[in-house]
Amino acid sequence: ACYNQLELFSNSFPGMSYSFNKDYDLFLTLGDAALCLFYKEHMKHSEESRLNVFYTDRQGIPVSIDITGKEGKIKMTDNANFFCLGPSGSGKSFHMNSVVAQLLMQDTDVVMIDTGDSYEGISHYFQGTYITYSKDKPISMNPFCITSDEYNLNFGEKKQFLKSLIFLIFKGNEEPTKIEDKIINQTLVEYYDEYFHPFEKFSERERERLRERLLLEEKKNGEYERYEEKLEEKYGGDYTISELEGISSDDIVDSSDKIKESKETDDLEFTDEEKEHHAKIERQVNKLRNIVNDKAATDGEKQNANRQLIRLMPELIEGKYLMHIEKKIDKMEKKRRKLRVSNLSFNTYYEFALERIPQIMTEKKIEFDIDNFAAILEQFYKGGELEYTLNNEFDSSLFDEKFIVFEIDKIKDDPILFPIVVLIIMDVFLQKMRLKKGRKALIIEEAWKAISSPTMAGYIKYLYKTVRKFNGIAGVVTQELNDVIDSPIVKEAIINNSDVKILLDQSKFKDRYEDISSILGLTEVQKQQIFTVNALPSKEGIPYHKEVWISRGQNSDVYSVEVPPEWYWAFTTERVEKEALKIYERAYNNNIEQAIAHIEEDRKRINLSRYFDFAVLINKHQNIMDLWDK
Repeated sequence: ACYNQLELFSNSFPGMSYSFNKDYDLFLTLGDAALCLFYKEHMKHSEESRLNVFYTDRQGIPVSIDITGKEGKIKMTDNANFFCLGPSGSGKSFHMNSVVAQLLMQDTDVVMIDTGDSYEGISHYFQGTYITYSKDKPISMNPFCITSDEYNLNFGEKKQFLKSLIFLIFKGNEEPTKIEDKIINQTLVEYYDEYFHPFEKFSERERERLRERLLLEEKKNGEYERYEEKLEEKYGGDYTISELEGISSDDIVDSSDKIKESKETDDLEFTDEEKEHHAKIERQVNKLRNIVNDKAATDGEKQNANRQLIRLMPELIEGKYLMHIEKKIDKMEKKRRKLRVSNLSFNTYYEFALERIPQIMTEKKIEFDIDNFAAILEQFYKGGELEYTLNNEFDSSLFDEKFIVFEIDKIKDDPILFPIVVLIIMDVFLQKMRLKKGRKALIIEEAWKAISSPTMAGYIKYLYKTVRKFNGIAGVVTQELNDVIDSPIVKEAIINNSDVKILLDQSKFKDRYEDISSILGLTEVQKQQIFTVNALPSKEGIPYHKEVWISRGQNSDVYSVEVPPEWYWAFTTERVEKEALKIYERAYNNNIEQAIAHIEEDRKRINLSRYFDFAVLINKHQNIMDLWDK
């Protein structure tokens, strides 16, 4: 064979010999061994999916992936929920800005909870609604207000949310007892039942259940036994059922006479039904007495009559006692009729609960710290310092907004308000999720710590599982390794319900990574992938970027986060760069697109490669570049 000199020369380079002879680099081997080399022998390819989020591979070539892992041609996950961990400065918020921008461009409704102004730029860029908490304009709503449709179709979910809210205020991080949970649950059920179906009286079925429950309760606490003892003292008889008691017919007759006399004096205390039943028993007793006193009756007939009289005595006793229980039910009915709910709000629930809880305590002989409950919740009641928080109607127009950012940095150190406001926002998202038909995403930055208490564990699990059913995405973003290791809520309620895991540069934690590795369920291969993030030398010609490790189910890889310069200005979380952009915005009538176009054009004109360096110059002159010399 003949080769020209250029081919010979190029094929002499290391790794190029296969071009000299195509068969040179091929050899026969086992399939398993060949497969081990495949991951080194291909480039990343874009995935076929309805949802495409763009990154670049390590050669700087753009690739799109289905970040949810469930909308692509190949299904990798069962849910789209994600957990993102990255230390400060790793590019965590910048990466989330890039993801959110691409979600918005693909018809996704996004609600974000932030505590550091990281999403102010993207909110302005996409004309979202940016809500900042302040004393003048607090984030408030009326979480107790629901429609009749919500009550009929969705009350279980709403009740769970309100229980979490009430215990968050009442107990803080302490888990409620089963009795506390039972009582608050009952007050919520009765509160809404009173509003939608005002109470008039107990139905016959309800009265029967109450009779059974109250009689059992009286037997349990000894009241019934004490009543029996009093009857024994009064009539001198023992009314337990036993055919071997040896009670004479005279004793039976005397006892029944005394009960009859008692009945005549107490007759007015019986209801009509009780009188009828009691009269029936009396007729049976009289008939049996006649048999006992009948000289013509045989001994067998008299013994049988005695046995039946003994059997009827407990029924007479219980019938008498049921009259006492019936009176109790009448009192309960009267008290319930006084409880009225004119409108749904925290104020009316507070009033309802303070009146109803003592009644429940009396009825069921159980303890509840009603005084502390009233005192702690009072600050949210009318006239209280935080009355506005749970009694104001929420701006329902927000349900139609495509992109909402709640910035609550100003209250992140408030142990009372912070978790309540976060919980309220999460409830807003759940309502929005049901109203909107398309894809929805809730992304919680460091604010998730506000709800990482045992009180909230059940609600967070419920939120994550519910989001999946309504084509939703729930994501949590955090920066502290200890947040993951020390919090059982993170592991049980968040990580276990998140099939997508996103990790940024973890080199700071390399020496103590076993704990988080076990929590996240990482394989050895995945750990090696993670520690290559930002660890490889940069290739010439590839712009500055940060890398991110993304796992979707069992599929994981490392990607680079690269965005156009214009998006960099919109997404940056560097304070110096954000302030520089605001100077340009003011100069161009708060038109962020024009501001970004001009600031980037000026950066290229001055030939500065680093955005930060150019931002420093802008802040120094406090003006756009064209006016620096004027």
